Amino acid sequence: MPFLPVPDLVAHLQSGQIVALPTDTVPGLAICVDAPQAAAKLSALKGYPSPRPFSLHFSSLEQLAKLAPSLPPGLAKWLRRSLPHGITAVVPSAWLALPKAWHWPWPTVGLRLPSNEEFCEVAEQISVPLMMTSVNPAGAEPLFGEDLHAWLQGNAIPSAASLARSPATTPSAVVEFDPLPHLRRGQLPLAQRLPGMRILVLCSGNICRSPVGEAMLQAEVAAAWGVREADLAALGWHFASAGTFAMPDGPVSEHSLAVAAEVGLDLRQHRSANLEDLLQEPWDLILGMGMNHLASLPATAPQDLFDPFGLPVPDPFGGPKQAYQVMCAHLQRATEERIKLWSIW
Repeated sequence: MPFLPVPDLVAHLQSGQIVALPTDTVPGLAICVDAPQAAAKLSALKGYPSPRPFSLHFSSLEQLAKLAPSLPPGLAKWLRRSLPHGITAVVPSAWLALPKAWHWPWPTVGLRLPSNEEFCEVAEQISVPLMMTSVNPAGAEPLFGEDLHAWLQGNAIPSAASLARSPATTPSAVVEFDPLPHLRRGQLPLAQRLPGMRILVLCSGNICRSPVGEAMLQAEVAAAWGVREADLAALGWHFASAGTFAMPDGPVSEHSLAVAAEVGLDLRQHRSANLEDLLQEPWDLILGMGMNHLASLPATAPQDLFDPFGLPVPDPFGGPKQAYQVMCAHLQRATEERIKLWSIW
C-alpha cells in the first residue's frame, strides 16, 4: 500500500481514482463525486452488488451551503453546529441542489464535514465533495491497524501517510431526517439531534397580535418541513405567546379570531398568558410586536422584533375589523421573512 503525499493524493482524486483518507472518525475510501461511476467503483471495491449512496464529505460549510441555499427552517444552523463534531446528517436529496452531472438517483444523501487536518488539506484542493465510505468489505466492521493496511495493499489503494498510525476510532453518529429526525447510529443526546427552536411571541394583551403571530409561525414552519403542526415538537420546535399586561386565560379577540380564520388559522383554543408566567422557561428567541414589549424583557433574553425589517406591528385593539386585517397582512409578511431567515446559512 503506497503512502502518498497530499499533492499526489489530490492528483489521484482529480483523475477519478479511489484513495484512502483519514477523517475525524474512521478511515475512509474517497472518490470525487463527479468521477465517472463514482458510486459503482466504491461499491464494487467493497463487494456490494449494486451502487450505493455513500456519504458526501465536504471541505467546508461554505462548500455545502452552495448545494443547500435554502433548507427547512433551523436545519442550516443545526448543520453548522453539528457536522464538525463527528455527525453524519442524512437528508432528502430533494433538499439539495445536486448537479445533474453527479447522476444522483437516490432519495437521500449523507452529509459529513470531517475536521481531520490531512483530510482538509486534500479536500480543500478538490472542487467537489468527496464520496466516501469506511474501509472494509461489505457488511464488515471498519478496519484499523494491520488489517487496514493489508486490505488497502491487497486492493492497491493509495493512502494518506497518517493512516500508517491510525488508531481504532468510533464511526460517526448518524441522524436521518425523513423529515423527522431519527438516530440511525451511535449515541447522541436528544437535544443535539433537534434543529428546532423555542420561540415566544410577545404583545400587550396576548389576545390580538401575538396569538396570530404565534399561529402563523407555527403553520409556516410545519409547512416548510412538510410535517403536521403536531409533529413540530419532534423537530425541537416549540411556539408560545404571551402579553406584557395580559390577564391569564382569556380568549382571543373576536376580530383576531375572524381574520386568522380567513387565512386558515384556528385560534379558538387560544388562552392568554402573562409574560411573567412564561419567562421562567428557556427561550431561544422572544419576538416582540414593538420595542415597548422588548423593553419588558431582561437584557440577557434573546430578543428581536417580530418584523425582521424592524417595523412595529400596530395594535388594532378596539379598532374595526379592517385594522385587524391590516395587522394580519403585516404579520404574514413578517412571518414569510422570518422563515427565510431561519432557512438560509
